[in-house]
Amino acid sequence: MVDVSKLVRESIKNLTPYFHGGNVWEISEKYNIPVDQLIDFSISTNPLGAPKTSLENIRQNLNLIQHYPDPDHEWLLEAFANFAGVEPDNVIVGNGSTELIYLFTEVFLESGYEAVIPVPTFSEYKAAIERFGGNIVFINCDSAKNFQLNIEELEKAISKKTRILFLCNPNSPTGWLYEKEDILRIIKLAAEENVMVFLDEDYIDFVDDSKRYSMAEYVRDYDNLFVLRSLTKFFCLAGVRIGFGIGSPDLVKILKNVRMPWSVNSLAMFGSVEAIKDKDFIKRSRLLLSNSKRQMREMFNTIPWLKVYPSETNFLLVEITRGDLNSTQLREGLAKRGLLIRDCKDFDGLNNKFFRVTVRRPEENKKLLEQIKSFGNQK
Repeated sequence: MVDVSKLVRESIKNLTPYFHGGNVWEISEKYNIPVDQLIDFSISTNPLGAPKTSLENIRQNLNLIQHYPDPDHEWLLEAFANFAGVEPDNVIVGNGSTELIYLFTEVFLESGYEAVIPVPTFSEYKAAIERFGGNIVFINCDSAKNFQLNIEELEKAISKKTRILFLCNPNSPTGWLYEKEDILRIIKLAAEENVMVFLDEDYIDFVDDSKRYSMAEYVRDYDNLFVLRSLTKFFCLAGVRIGFGIGSPDLVKILKNVRMPWSVNSLAMFGSVEAIKDKDFIKRSRLLLSNSKRQMREMFNTIPWLKVYPSETNFLLVEITRGDLNSTQLREGLAKRGLLIRDCKDFDGLNNKFFRVTVRRPEENKKLLEQIKSFGNQK
């Protein structure tokens, strides 16, 4: 017998999957609740679902799945470029934004070098670094300051071994949104140190006047900047897996040379190209979520043992302030009642006193808050 474990590459021997929200299948089986009866607040997607125009375009092109996806997809690059305000040669498409996180890390990080991550933030940055053998430098952001990054601390964390700085704006799971001048200051600082900036803007479409905050246009001026965008969250295309990245033409060319062939399926392409053109859907979504978030926050504020952090996107980070209850207990208690929240205990920089909830329709938000109150009263 061959001991396969002894042949595994050293840098990935101890890797384990990271927990994410959205596992409706597990909860359905565990508590014998049909999937369509679960209300999922654990994944940060649009409660309106995917645009009808997107779904219709997928239906109309089902007959094309017998063919390999278009390897050049210039029509799709042009659509994404117009949407983001850049040129087609600034754009690379990926199998969800997660593929691009791993691709970028594979290209620019190797054993012996470092990547800097302000935490708490999205866990896949850490997972990608571990996979490719890099070292992680965490910057812990202060909850008393709503988890804002201290730029002076960031400057001190950058060394001659630093290759990548990961930033998320708006940040997940905190919801904090940085102004352009703050991000630009960081990009310039990184450029002086020959460090790449991976800027995750997966949630920027939920922000009113998102073009005011997006840094996509700055890829023309800074070769060290790569901006990530997603169709998963706002356009609710999580199941078909598609996202895109924005960088200088030279940077994008390097990434395309390394990317796996046909990583994006045809139906994802057809669905996304219509989704981003649906201005009515975009307008309705932002209006619904703006009003619904305000109401949700007001309801949370009626529960004295919860602290809600400021958020400029479609989710809220909440801290449990009472000593006899933690986020895991609350998650399990609500799951039995068909409601899923994101337990944040596994986020670096947080613990089992934090959970995140996505803003959904007002009637669903109300049900969640009623059940949180009910569960809390039983403890």
